[in-house]
Amino acid sequence: MTTLRILLVEEASPFRDAIASALANGGHQVSVTESVGGGPNDFAPDAVVYGEGFTQAVGQERERQIALRRPVNMEVLRRALRGS
Repeated sequence: MTTLRILLVEEASPFRDAIASALANGGHQVSVTESVGGGPNDFAPDAVVYGEGFTQAVGQERERQIALRRPVNMEVLRRALRGS
């Protein structure tokens, strides 16, 4: 599995922390923020995963962008990150 740098944009702290933990346990490097434009400036993500209420205008166009739908199916999210 390829390690991805993932920016997770989600307002709900417990939900954000659970998703970030699951992605990190899957071997990915995860940076979390609760708002668009957040996150470290030196973090260049391969993918942006964003929660409900955010638009796809998050981040740069070069990243893969994935919208979360609740309840989150982690296997579906993993497939989306793999691009399959």
